[in-house]
Amino acid sequence: MSTTWFIAKEYLKRLKVSYEEHGRKTFSLYPYGPTETKEIEVFPGKHWITLTTRLMDLSSFSKKTKLYETLLKSNARLAEMTFGIDKKNYLIIRNAMPVTGISYDVFNCTYEAHLAGIRFFHNKLKPTLTS
Repeated sequence: MSTTWFIAKEYLKRLKVSYEEHGRKTFSLYPYGPTETKEIEVFPGKHWITLTTRLMDLSSFSKKTKLYETLLKSNARLAEMTFGIDKKNYLIIRNAMPVTGISYDVFNCTYEAHLAGIRFFHNKLKPTLTS
């Protein structure tokens, strides 16, 4: 069990969000806001803590070229978050913070940026993708 896991757990307690532990490897958060899976996964790794949310199932999405162009432009415009596609063919948003020099303020800012990214997706990106 790593020190990073304990740090992440302590910071999640301070955020006062509902979460579940998964085998001392990841945490699932259940914050407010519209996400397809209603979950943010927090993975405390050796060098990074990452936050990942599945936003949209792409298995039946037909406009792949438009999707890729939109995601690349969004990634270039936004500093705190990255959009991508995971191995289950879901559109995801991911934020990462280095463990070196981590503090509660950094963790909180990254978490807030993640929530802002989810709202950005639902308010700005998803309407352009599904129209």
